Amino acid sequence: MNERPMIGFDVGPDGAPVVVVMVQRDGSYTVHSDDVCKQLAADLLHGIADRLAAEHPPFPCKPQEQHDRPAEDEPANPYAGRLDRDRGVYRDPRGDSWDLSLLWRDEFDREWRWHGSTDRLGEPMLRAEDDGEVQPLGVLRALYGPISPRSGGAA
Repeated sequence: MNERPMIGFDVGPDGAPVVVVMVQRDGSYTVHSDDVCKQLAADLLHGIADRLAAEHPPFPCKPQEQHDRPAEDEPANPYAGRLDRDRGVYRDPRGDSWDLSLLWRDEFDREWRWHGSTDRLGEPMLRAEDDGEVQPLGVLRALYGPISPRSGGAA
Protein backbone atom coordinates (compact mmCIF):
# COMPACT_ATOMS: atom_id res chain seq x y z
CA MET A 1 0.00 0.00 0.00
CA ASN A 2 1.32 3.46 -0.75
CA GLU A 3 2.00 6.10 1.88
CA ARG A 4 -1.20 8.11 1.28
CA PRO A 5 -4.77 7.05 1.93
CA MET A 6 -6.43 5.60 -1.13
CA ILE A 7 -9.76 7.13 -2.06
CA GLY A 8 -12.02 5.49 -4.61
CA PHE A 9 -15.40 6.58 -5.88
CA ASP A 10 -17.83 6.18 -8.74
CA VAL A 11 -20.36 8.73 -9.92
CA GLY A 12 -23.99 8.36 -10.94
CA PRO A 13 -25.64 9.78 -14.05
CA ASP A 14 -26.09 13.16 -12.35
CA GLY A 15 -22.35 13.37 -11.51
CA ALA A 16 -22.86 12.82 -7.78
CA PRO A 17 -20.66 10.29 -5.99
CA VAL A 18 -22.32 6.90 -5.65
CA VAL A 19 -19.78 5.18 -3.39
CA VAL A 20 -16.73 6.67 -1.68
CA VAL A 21 -14.15 4.40 -0.02
CA MET A 22 -11.18 5.73 1.93
CA VAL A 23 -8.46 3.23 2.89
CA GLN A 24 -5.85 4.28 5.46
CA ARG A 25 -2.23 3.07 5.44
CA ASP A 26 -3.02 0.71 8.33
CA GLY A 27 -5.73 -1.03 6.27
CA SER A 28 -8.70 0.53 8.04
CA TYR A 29 -11.34 1.99 5.78
CA THR A 30 -14.60 3.90 5.65
CA VAL A 31 -17.34 3.50 3.06
CA HIS A 32 -19.91 6.17 2.29
CA SER A 33 -22.83 5.15 0.10
CA ASP A 34 -25.64 7.43 1.26
CA ASP A 35 -28.69 7.70 -0.98
CA VAL A 36 -27.55 4.71 -3.05
CA CYS A 37 -28.97 1.24 -3.42
CA LYS A 38 -26.79 -0.87 -1.11
CA GLN A 39 -26.73 -3.72 -3.67
CA LEU A 40 -25.42 -1.33 -6.36
CA ALA A 41 -22.71 -0.15 -3.95
CA ALA A 42 -21.83 -3.75 -3.02
CA ASP A 43 -21.60 -4.77 -6.71
CA LEU A 44 -19.26 -1.85 -7.39
CA LEU A 45 -17.03 -2.73 -4.42
CA HIS A 46 -16.96 -6.43 -5.38
CA GLY A 47 -15.86 -5.45 -8.89
CA ILE A 48 -13.07 -3.28 -7.50
CA ALA A 49 -12.01 -6.04 -5.08
CA ASP A 50 -11.94 -8.65 -7.86
CA ARG A 51 -9.81 -6.40 -10.06
CA LEU A 52 -7.33 -5.62 -7.26
CA ALA A 53 -7.08 -9.30 -6.26
CA ALA A 54 -6.36 -10.29 -9.88
CA GLU A 55 -3.58 -7.66 -10.10
CA HIS A 56 -1.90 -8.69 -6.82
CA PRO A 57 1.15 -10.97 -7.16
CA PRO A 58 0.89 -14.50 -5.72
CA PHE A 59 3.05 -13.67 -2.70
CA PRO A 60 2.53 -11.52 0.42
CA CYS A 61 3.00 -7.77 0.28
CA LYS A 62 6.48 -6.51 1.07
CA PRO A 63 6.60 -5.52 4.75
CA GLN A 64 7.17 -1.85 5.39
CA GLU A 65 10.69 -0.82 6.32
CA GLN A 66 11.54 -0.65 10.00
CA HIS A 67 13.09 2.67 10.98
CA ASP A 68 15.59 3.28 13.72
CA ARG A 69 14.76 6.02 16.17
CA PRO A 70 16.11 9.32 14.78
CA ALA A 71 18.56 11.35 16.84
CA GLU A 72 16.94 14.09 18.94
CA ASP A 73 18.41 16.82 16.71
CA GLU A 74 17.29 15.26 13.41
CA PRO A 75 13.75 15.37 12.00
CA ALA A 76 11.64 12.22 12.14
CA ASN A 77 10.11 10.69 9.03
CA PRO A 78 6.40 11.65 9.25
CA TYR A 79 5.44 8.32 7.64
CA ALA A 80 7.29 6.24 10.26
CA GLY A 81 4.47 6.17 12.84
CA ARG A 82 2.55 2.90 13.32
CA LEU A 83 -0.95 2.40 14.70
CA ASP A 84 -2.04 -0.85 16.33
CA ARG A 85 -5.82 -0.46 16.19
CA ASP A 86 -6.49 -3.69 18.06
CA ARG A 87 -4.49 -2.54 21.08
CA GLY A 88 -5.24 1.17 20.65
CA VAL A 89 -1.56 2.05 20.71
CA TYR A 90 0.25 4.45 18.37
CA ARG A 91 4.03 4.40 17.99
CA ASP A 92 5.00 7.86 16.77
CA PRO A 93 7.81 8.55 14.24
CA ARG A 94 10.30 9.09 17.08
CA GLY A 95 9.49 5.66 18.56
CA ASP A 96 7.41 6.78 21.56
CA SER A 97 4.22 4.79 22.25
CA TRP A 98 0.85 6.40 23.07
CA ASP A 99 -2.09 4.58 24.65
CA LEU A 100 -5.05 5.92 22.70
CA SER A 101 -7.60 4.36 25.06
CA LEU A 102 -6.69 7.02 27.62
CA LEU A 103 -8.10 10.49 28.01
CA TRP A 104 -5.24 13.00 27.52
CA ARG A 105 -4.86 16.40 29.24
CA ASP A 106 -2.97 19.32 27.68
CA GLU A 107 -1.14 22.16 29.42
CA PHE A 108 -4.39 24.20 29.56
CA ASP A 109 -6.19 21.32 31.33
CA ARG A 110 -8.29 20.53 28.25
CA GLU A 111 -9.14 16.87 27.74
CA TRP A 112 -8.56 15.08 24.44
CA ARG A 113 -9.75 11.66 23.27
CA TRP A 114 -9.09 9.52 20.20
CA HIS A 115 -12.25 8.47 18.35
CA GLY A 116 -10.66 6.10 15.81
CA SER A 117 -9.76 8.41 12.93
CA THR A 118 -6.33 9.16 11.48
CA ASP A 119 -4.94 11.87 9.24
CA ARG A 120 -3.46 11.28 5.78
CA LEU A 121 -0.14 10.19 7.33
CA GLY A 122 -1.85 7.63 9.57
CA GLU A 123 -1.42 9.71 12.73
CA PRO A 124 -4.30 9.50 15.25
CA MET A 125 -6.66 12.49 15.35
CA LEU A 126 -7.68 13.51 18.89
CA ARG A 127 -10.78 15.55 19.67
CA ALA A 128 -11.08 18.07 22.51
CA GLU A 129 -13.87 17.13 24.91
CA ASP A 130 -14.88 20.76 25.53
CA ASP A 131 -15.34 22.22 22.04
CA GLY A 132 -14.73 19.36 19.58
CA GLU A 133 -11.49 20.79 18.15
CA VAL A 134 -9.65 18.02 16.28
CA GLN A 135 -5.86 17.79 15.92
CA PRO A 136 -3.35 15.09 14.93
CA LEU A 137 -1.45 13.83 17.97
CA GLY A 138 1.82 15.49 16.88
CA VAL A 139 0.17 18.86 16.25
CA LEU A 140 -1.70 18.62 19.56
CA ARG A 141 1.60 18.06 21.35
CA ALA A 142 3.28 20.96 19.52
CA LEU A 143 0.42 23.43 20.10
CA TYR A 144 -0.84 22.46 23.55
CA GLY A 145 1.84 20.19 24.99
CA PRO A 146 3.10 18.67 26.95
CA ILE A 147 0.19 16.28 27.24
CA SER A 148 -0.32 13.67 29.94
CA PRO A 149 -2.84 10.93 30.62
CA ARG A 150 -5.83 12.01 32.69
CA SER A 151 -6.11 9.88 35.81
CA GLY A 152 -9.02 7.45 35.43
CA GLY A 153 -9.47 8.32 31.76
CA ALA A 154 -9.17 4.82 30.32
CA ALA A 155 -11.94 3.87 27.93
